[in-house]
Amino acid sequence: MMALPRRNRWLAGLRRLILRPLTPLLQRWFRRHYAVERRWRRHGLDILVQPGVFPPGPTVSTAVLLDHFARRFPGRNLAGRRVLDLGCGTGLVGLFLARAGAWVVSSDINPAALSNARLNAARNGLPFHPVLADQATSFAPDAFDLIIITPPYYPRDPASMAERAWYCGDDFAYFHRLVPQLAALDLARTELLMLLSEDCAVETISTILAGHGLGLHLVHARRSWLEMTWLLRVGRQS
Repeated sequence: MMALPRRNRWLAGLRRLILRPLTPLLQRWFRRHYAVERRWRRHGLDILVQPGVFPPGPTVSTAVLLDHFARRFPGRNLAGRRVLDLGCGTGLVGLFLARAGAWVVSSDINPAALSNARLNAARNGLPFHPVLADQATSFAPDAFDLIIITPPYYPRDPASMAERAWYCGDDFAYFHRLVPQLAALDLARTELLMLLSEDCAVETISTILAGHGLGLHLVHARRSWLEMTWLLRVGRQS
């Protein structure tokens, strides 16, 4: 597995020491804060975050994607590009790319997320193409130029639909289902981007990928007080 940038051991230990007693309080705040509809404005898009839908904060995963695409496509000319936003949540990332001209399919296993994303598309006057799924099984190997994967990666069985945005199963069942589908794609034509964090078992995920001839390649890393987030490209192992 490629070496990924991480916090030094001293900072990582300090972070664990601080967060361990705070985690129950943070989780309680998070549940209460997002128990009601919230409004977000990012990159000129005005979105609502409805209860039960994975929000664009306080984690930085959504910001990492938006900033990456803003730098990569500054001219906003993505006409003809076909994009799958797998695990779309509120739809923010897909709507950002749709505004730039891409044809975007927004996919999520949570019906509440698709309903929320549909609302946000209407609020911003953008097209919306929803698919209720958390995998890529419904699509041809060359159906997309870009697939964005925001996976659940904490190893615990989800107890509710909302928890499916966070937990991939005790045995990483989500990745065991997803990775064979990714390996079947035409990766000469389709770019795969995946978001992971230093809090996930990246070695286990890498092992699952390697079992199907795939590997992770770092595109961008961002530190925050909460976590180190990696934007990774999934490609064939050389």
